[in-house]
Amino acid sequence: MKLYPLLLCGLLAACAGQQTTEQTPAPPSTTGNNQQQEQDVVPKGEFTQIDVSRSQQAMDAITGGNADTINEILQSPNDYAPPVLYLISAIMFDNDYQDQATFWFYAAQLRARSDANKSGDNTTHGAVTQLNQRFGTSIIPHALNNPDRLEAIVAQVLEWDSQQSRNYDPRWIALQGQDVVTETKVNFAPRDKWEEINALTRTQYRQGLSQAMTELRQRQRQSQ
Repeated sequence: MKLYPLLLCGLLAACAGQQTTEQTPAPPSTTGNNQQQEQDVVPKGEFTQIDVSRSQQAMDAITGGNADTINEILQSPNDYAPPVLYLISAIMFDNDYQDQATFWFYAAQLRARSDANKSGDNTTHGAVTQLNQRFGTSIIPHALNNPDRLEAIVAQVLEWDSQQSRNYDPRWIALQGQDVVTETKVNFAPRDKWEEINALTRTQYRQGLSQAMTELRQRQRQSQ
């Protein structure tokens, strides 16, 4: 899948600039020539109206070594698209703030997934997978080592998200799908459905976590 570079590839560059150790826990992300091809993707039509400027500026600032940007993001996290939250989770983990890193990683994952659920372009889910791959290698194993703690943190994530108003444009995810290459209209759920999709995604997320934790505990008991 070709990825529009403005947000996702910019994020990976920002992370590289911070020398984070996150790599991929699942299928490999695009590299090399594929990334060069991504740079040739130019959004057209409605895709040009998707505003990711604030998130892009934040990642550029982090790339430039402006540590104050992270504090600014944490003061108004609802203003930034999920890739920015993924990025700060990686930086936090590398600086031994494991619980905070876990919170923001799963907050980013939840929001990215709900944004992909709003998209009519199913290939946008690949961007969520890549973000999880890129930033989950250290955070996910750490979190799974303590299922009780992970459940508590994700419960906090779900409660926090349910009380927030997202100020970023969730259509950022549309820039990561195949449609940005071939289409001029963004296939996306209408605005009046966004909160409903967010709530449904939180329910599915909670159910998925509960099932995963049950299976994890069973495996742990069997290995003892």
